[in-house]
Amino acid sequence: MISCIIYLGPAVMFSPQRMPPIQYLVAFSMAAKHRSFKLAATQLNVSPSAISQQMKTLESLLGLSLFSREKRSLTLTPAGDSFYQVAQQTLDQYQQGFAQFSDQYFSATLKVSMIPYIANELVIPKLHEFHGQFPELNLIVETSMKLEDLELKGLDAAIRFGSPPWGKNNADMISQAHTSLMASQGYLDKHPVKHPIDWSQQTLIHSRSNVNDWQRFMSDSHIKMAPKKELYFDSYDAGIRAAEEGLGITIGAFPISNKKISEGKLVALAKQPIAMEEAFYFVTSPNVNKQKHYQTVLQWLRGLFS
Repeated sequence: MISCIIYLGPAVMFSPQRMPPIQYLVAFSMAAKHRSFKLAATQLNVSPSAISQQMKTLESLLGLSLFSREKRSLTLTPAGDSFYQVAQQTLDQYQQGFAQFSDQYFSATLKVSMIPYIANELVIPKLHEFHGQFPELNLIVETSMKLEDLELKGLDAAIRFGSPPWGKNNADMISQAHTSLMASQGYLDKHPVKHPIDWSQQTLIHSRSNVNDWQRFMSDSHIKMAPKKELYFDSYDAGIRAAEEGLGITIGAFPISNKKISEGKLVALAKQPIAMEEAFYFVTSPNVNKQKHYQTVLQWLRGLFS
């Protein structure tokens, strides 16, 4: 018996030479959604024949039938249903991306990050005045104890305490910073600080986990102390609150703590605050289209801090 093997070559399957142009996705998605070329044409303000022609071209490019065209109905084939998911995901992503792009370059909305203490004590109490004075500008306050990445978090600006630079962002000074020791009057009545030896009976409040402000204070003032107790908090807000409750002495930053002194909630141990190397800055992302808005907010913040 003679066997014969005939080699027919590899099976050939059709595949699109290239992705169909994205402009076809809008018409396809609309036709698939309404199951009608006529309704899709009405929504897109074109003729039904234009929609029909685009769908024929799209099917030709894909090499697949996307619609089952009955006499009085239009339905999606399995391939059409699958491609509809692709089209919708693409269009949704484009719509979301364009909304973010538009918000970044054309919107009159500014998202500004700051620590909760500055937000609660300075900015939020005056926010209604800002919106009344600048109704065309929508200022959104976001609070965080972290040094947020403006671009990564979708922020326009931030109020920061420290020394620039901060990456490629712009930094304009809002106010110089000063420091002074603060405590409640009740605490000072029980634990007066009149002589160097009195420091051994004090409780020191730390309000920054990444910086030892008391160590710097001792170095600058040439005062060596061994306090009775030390309390540690991870925010300026918590440290100030602890001082208000009479738990100890904290290091206050000015001018953001002026209100606590003027209201009598805390007492400054020194008559004159000490100038600091750090300052309060308005840090903004490099966006030419929002420079006018940045300047508006900057001048307003300078008024608050003064």
